[in-house]
Amino acid sequence: MIRDILKKLNIDSYAFVPAAALGTANERLRASLPADENVIFMLIPYYRGDCGGMISAYGAVFDYHAYAAKLTELVCDYIRRELGEVAVGFCDHSPFAECEGAALAGLGVIGDNSLLITEKYSSYVFICEVFTSLSADALAEEGIPAGDMKIKYCEGCGACKKACPAEIADKSGRDLCISSLTQKKGALTENEEALIVKGGSIWGCDRCQAVCPHTKKALKAGTLCSSIPYFADSHIQGDPADVILAMDDDTFARYPFAWRKRATITRNIELLKKERNKR
Repeated sequence: MIRDILKKLNIDSYAFVPAAALGTANERLRASLPADENVIFMLIPYYRGDCGGMISAYGAVFDYHAYAAKLTELVCDYIRRELGEVAVGFCDHSPFAECEGAALAGLGVIGDNSLLITEKYSSYVFICEVFTSLSADALAEEGIPAGDMKIKYCEGCGACKKACPAEIADKSGRDLCISSLTQKKGALTENEEALIVKGGSIWGCDRCQAVCPHTKKALKAGTLCSSIPYFADSHIQGDPADVILAMDDDTFARYPFAWRKRATITRNIELLKKERNKR
């Protein structure tokens, strides 16, 4: 059963939604799929610690894309081989609006920071999905529940907006997001450099997630940390800057920051070290 595959991979948050109810994120990918049927949304928890805020929690573990690819391929292979149905997996680069789809599936609420917030893992989850020609009845038989089809939003407490180093209040300021700036290749403006220094992170930014009441609640409940060995075993220990600078090429290539090459994160490390030396 699909449910058994997910259980073996420590995936405990999943549900399906009719594809016809989903918004389109990529028209070309959407057009490549056969007639609408159903989409299984799955959440991958990844949090293993905050490394003192020096690197985003997702950057301190192996690249989640590799795990998502393994997960979706196992599910797709089972559906094709054992059930004789169509199955195509996606993560990030998706035909569907993933956050809204996961919310429709009843897996969480949409936060003011545009992230999906769950009760068990707060917003420290990645979303992946499998489009399939399996009917609703067939998915139920495979142990996959139907989504409640209601998009819900967080309480709007304002904690994330207050904590944002770039003081982003809405989507219009996304170009100044610290996470985006740490991933920007090439030379930065003085203002961009100052924002990275202010954020204090060499890669990504978790401020809006860390201050969220749902994160604090999950920490207190002891549910925030992922039990998936792929993330637990790869979590960076010690000073992230020193660890990353000492990484060999093969190890470096397995982390999310590798997609921007060494020069980008090394630049960020040098910026923060330069600032520390001033003090």
